[in-house]
Amino acid sequence: MKFSVAALLAIPALTSAFAPVQNTNGARLAHSSSQLGMSATAVVTGPKGKAASSREEDMALTLQIILDHEARSATVSKDQLLSQTEEIAAIEEEEIDISIPYDAPAQLAYESSDKSMDYEAFKAKYEADAVELVKSKQPIDISIPYDAAAKLAYEATDKSVAYDTFKDVYEAEAVALVKSKQPIDISIPYDAAAKLAYESSDKSVAYADFKAQYEADAVALVVSKQPKKEGAAKAEESAAAPADSSDI
Repeated sequence: MKFSVAALLAIPALTSAFAPVQNTNGARLAHSSSQLGMSATAVVTGPKGKAASSREEDMALTLQIILDHEARSATVSKDQLLSQTEEIAAIEEEEIDISIPYDAPAQLAYESSDKSMDYEAFKAKYEADAVELVKSKQPIDISIPYDAAAKLAYEATDKSVAYDTFKDVYEAEAVALVKSKQPIDISIPYDAAAKLAYESSDKSVAYADFKAQYEADAVALVVSKQPKKEGAAKAEESAAAPADSSDI
């Protein structure tokens, strides 16, 4: 049996706890229970509440107090502490299964039903209904087939020819219509003026020679139309002015 160190050290002090002692006047007094740190009702005494009559009885009563203290103590031994730690670790390591069974919705629905059929049959019907519900929520295909126009046009005819033959003719006509709507090229070739002038000439020379001469004449004409610089204009005016009589 194990005892705390403090309890063992207290044994000598407690051995006289129940032995009578004399005060200065010769009166016999028992030690106050408050000196031992316990209430009067917690003190273990001899038969009929009397003090111990012998040293052996005093030791037995003191040992009883120690045992009672050990029973009430919150302290544990090293082995007890290790055992409790292992138990706590085992509890912490225990995994709690929080997974949901795949057929949980069916089980809940079955519990809410009148259970007129067995669960397996109910589950099969429940899952089939669930699949159909999911399918009904799928997006609707609004794509248009490439030959939808031909089909609509064919439905409006008297259907005197097969659809495949009608479709080939319809698509060929549609392509020709699209081509006819293409934008017209209205760009003007850079030598259009030379071509027009050549067409109006007697064509006595080749077009290439005519074009070279035509473009050279056109450049000279453009240059002659450019405004003259101020210095050149004054020089021409001076040359054209009549001579002054003072200069003669």
